[in-house]
Amino acid sequence: MVRVLGINGSTRTHGRTAFFLEAVLAAAREAGARTERVDLARLQIPYCAANYSEDPASCGPENCVRGAFDDWGPLAQRMLEADALVFATPVYWFSPSARMKTLIERMTSLENKGFLLAGKPYALVAAAEEDGAAQAMAQLTVTLGFMGLALVPLGLVYHHSRQVPRPEDDAEALADAARAGRNLVEAARRLKGFDWGAVPGKTPRESARDAG
Repeated sequence: MVRVLGINGSTRTHGRTAFFLEAVLAAAREAGARTERVDLARLQIPYCAANYSEDPASCGPENCVRGAFDDWGPLAQRMLEADALVFATPVYWFSPSARMKTLIERMTSLENKGFLLAGKPYALVAAAEEDGAAQAMAQLTVTLGFMGLALVPLGLVYHHSRQVPRPEDDAEALADAARAGRNLVEAARRLKGFDWGAVPGKTPRESARDAG
């Protein structure tokens, strides 16, 4: 069964961001997936210590210098076990939230250990008051692309509350969320198990051949 992990980067666990994240996850469940949601506001994930710059060998989800009170390690394991991811963030000054930005920075440890998320499909949700959703999603898309993750077709969901005050009335965003959830599951089924050549010195073709 396809497993989809949704990550809520809002301080509000029942706000607009969470509303549309749940809409994506509901569509994924209807498509046959098992879903899970994580609220970053409930976790202890301090800022990245930038240890990669000083000692790359010690930059990993299990040996981060932040220590035992850090929830990043367990969350990283859940991300690795998931077949697809949904990153949901409110928009603060045309950018993702500080919580989401901190998560992205901590994900450096997964990229550093060999592009551990390479090929994993994902969708994005952004909820803004006025504008800026496109800018926030563009920032995330570029970074996640460099980490090797794959944005699913039609996997962008955004909501502007000044235009549609009640999220349940935003028919376009809800339709986008349903489409993103279905596409996530389909992409995960098609891409699961393929080696994308993240191993240094190997091309995707060589990696796929070696995998049989």
